[in-house]
Amino acid sequence: MKVDLLIKNGSVVFPKVGVRKVHIGVQNGKIVGLFDAIDQIHASEVIDVSGLHVFPGVIDAHQHLGIYNSIEEDFIDTKQHAVGGITTVVNYDRQPVSYLEFFPKAQEIGEKYSYVDFTYSLGILTEQHIDELEETVKRFGLTSFKFFRNYERQLNEKFKIANGINLSSYDLMRLLEKFNSISPKLLLAMHCENMDINRGLTQKLKAEGANDGLKSWSLTSPGFAEAESLLSTLYINHIVGGNVFIVHLTSGASVDVLEKMPWLLEKGVKVETCPHYLALTEESPVGLKAKVGPPIHGKIDSDRLWDGIKKGLINAIGTDHVPNSLSTKFGKGEGVFDAQFGFPSAGALLPMMITEGYIKRGIPLERIADITSYQVAESFNLPQKGRIEVGADADFAIVDLNNKKTISPSVLHANSDYTVFDGFEANGWPVYTLSRGEVIVKDGVPTKESGRGKFVTRTI
Repeated sequence: MKVDLLIKNGSVVFPKVGVRKVHIGVQNGKIVGLFDAIDQIHASEVIDVSGLHVFPGVIDAHQHLGIYNSIEEDFIDTKQHAVGGITTVVNYDRQPVSYLEFFPKAQEIGEKYSYVDFTYSLGILTEQHIDELEETVKRFGLTSFKFFRNYERQLNEKFKIANGINLSSYDLMRLLEKFNSISPKLLLAMHCENMDINRGLTQKLKAEGANDGLKSWSLTSPGFAEAESLLSTLYINHIVGGNVFIVHLTSGASVDVLEKMPWLLEKGVKVETCPHYLALTEESPVGLKAKVGPPIHGKIDSDRLWDGIKKGLINAIGTDHVPNSLSTKFGKGEGVFDAQFGFPSAGALLPMMITEGYIKRGIPLERIADITSYQVAESFNLPQKGRIEVGADADFAIVDLNNKKTISPSVLHANSDYTVFDGFEANGWPVYTLSRGEVIVKDGVPTKESGRGKFVTRTI
């Protein structure tokens, strides 16, 4: 058999299944064979990965590119994703205009500047978005969208969006019904947070002059505010029979909901958390660099999130990556209520999960691959991604488990001047990252030019 590329002698990490020695054949950017012996294989190129672990390319399904910087700049900066083994991203965007007019330009920019493959989840903000939903899905191959419960009853007044929906429980119900009428593959990503509690506590804490960094910020939206919103979301989804993806779970209280009410998770529910909720707490010295919504909480919460991963209640890891600089982050001041939301965090996803999950907590490598690749691909309707099997895209993070680095923007080859994981020592950095059979990182250094990434069309 002739192949373009043979990846030989690696320990291949098959999501859910386990790790085994196998050789991988690649032709035209696809996996064409998994071989126990290679005597009859003739390859144009061979990469010997003895002593290394071959993971499926990581899918980061939680990005916010183009918030503080130009979208072009942030797509170019996806080189840092590849350095950490990420080969596909799902970017969230929200615009108060017709997506039929907006999205062709967004796709064009991504294909011109992105280093890795990409797709989009678009925020549902207006009645026009709902009216045009089916055409948006069919015209552009977009099958995931987002519902921002944190902006409930604010779109018209605070954000001045004409014809903005309330983002109420009723809107959630009718949107899930609309999704069902189009296709069961449509996914609604959900930000869960009770904003009546959040806004009331924020007002109270401001009046009291609270300014104790992440501790004060944590108090603006306690874990029970997320848990209450999560419970409401899951129950409405259960009634309608929808397909929801809970983003950035933060709290032990929310894990309690998932654990105590499994009947709400029977189908159509996936749950994501983020490395910063797993590895940081309100006590972490990073301080307000890590201000984010919902907030980072205490150690008991991070411990419970790890429990949720071990018990299969949490199915995916995303970064909620928001590229910005320190001057932008603190441009309005350094107080609790002045610092901007969000921070850059994408490139270290896989090394952080290997270090904090596998090395420190004994979570099997196949489970790490499952929640960073396969489950994300399943949720976001990406059947060619996130797996190592014949016919799938040849996307790989080929990792040295003993390769330890101290995280910094320079190590990540990132444009930002900080990361919330600055100074963390992490194992498990890719020696090679491959996208569609092409080596795009070697020995921690990007090897190609930006603009090689492709938009991934999804079908219903």
